[in-house]
Amino acid sequence: MAGKQKRSERTVERLVTAAAERFAQHGYVRATLADISGHAGVTKGALFFHFSTKEEVAMAVQERGREVMERAVIHLQAAGGTYLQLVVDLTFVLGRLLREDVFVRASVRIAREREPGDGDGLVTGRGVPDDEGTPDFYGQWLGRLGGLLDEARRAGELGGSVAQSSARTPVAAAVSGLETLTWLGVPADECETWLADLWELTLPALASEHGLRAVRTTAPSVR
Repeated sequence: MAGKQKRSERTVERLVTAAAERFAQHGYVRATLADISGHAGVTKGALFFHFSTKEEVAMAVQERGREVMERAVIHLQAAGGTYLQLVVDLTFVLGRLLREDVFVRASVRIAREREPGDGDGLVTGRGVPDDEGTPDFYGQWLGRLGGLLDEARRAGELGGSVAQSSARTPVAAAVSGLETLTWLGVPADECETWLADLWELTLPALASEHGLRAVRTTAPSVR
């Protein structure tokens, strides 16, 4: 029984990884279940044993993308620093993940190509999960970064006159800008220079005097 369970787990791993690779390369719409099963080296019957629809496979891929994000947050938190520094550092980490992590890249394409309310409980639009689904890429990252900005406000790291929506503007710009630069094939060092410039320009208007002194706008040494 244990051996059978392990084989089943290995099959699921192969299928989810193959799906992420296909979604990242060809997009959610163009990738088919036949593509995914063939790329994983398993039969379509084996795929349907674990996943009933392409939406279910996409859900599993996006869950992996969420896990990648959470590991990044935990890793950076362990290094110490302010909430505002964590926000800045996470945008640099996101840029790296968009280039290097297939689950994050696939999650972006899934979020871009799916229609609101499409499928069985994946997303209902604007990054908001329905009753059974998980948030899409944008809901995951923007929600996490927005929560950290709220913590930064409570810690006195943001300017007192900065509205909540205004604080989220540079974060949204960083996420969408990094995605665009990645798909255009801009080299990593140029992406990081662009991001550092963005934070240099926007942080003085966003942070309190105390918060600004404590923030580094270059890429973190912790990867």
